Amino acid sequence: MSPERFDPESHGGDYDPYAADVWSLGLAVLELHRGHFPLLPEGARPDWATLMVAICFGEAAQAVTERAASGEFRGFIECCLQKESGKRWSVAELLGHPFVAGADGAESERALQDLLREDSHES
Repeated sequence: MSPERFDPESHGGDYDPYAADVWSLGLAVLELHRGHFPLLPEGARPDWATLMVAICFGEAAQAVTERAASGEFRGFIECCLQKESGKRWSVAELLGHPFVAGADGAESERALQDLLREDSHES
């Protein structure tokens, strides 16, 4: 859930479902990168209030260190996880971001095939 859903006055006023979807995309990508919900310590089982505090007062965009990911990845996450919904990038803007626009489609497809092959061997 995006910050403006919890507190519209503090995080962008009017609710924009597309901006909330961009927040969710950034959080999902960050969770895939970290392997756990990125706003809480690994293994934490939060209640509703803990989640609200983590989302509204935590620093999601700074959840990736320089050593852990490329500058393009960190920039993409930062564009998605702006607390104020009006500052969050649109989907069209994100498609032009270097993290997405600079991706090599053939290399991405090979990586996905390798991952699927690896997963089928583990099953």
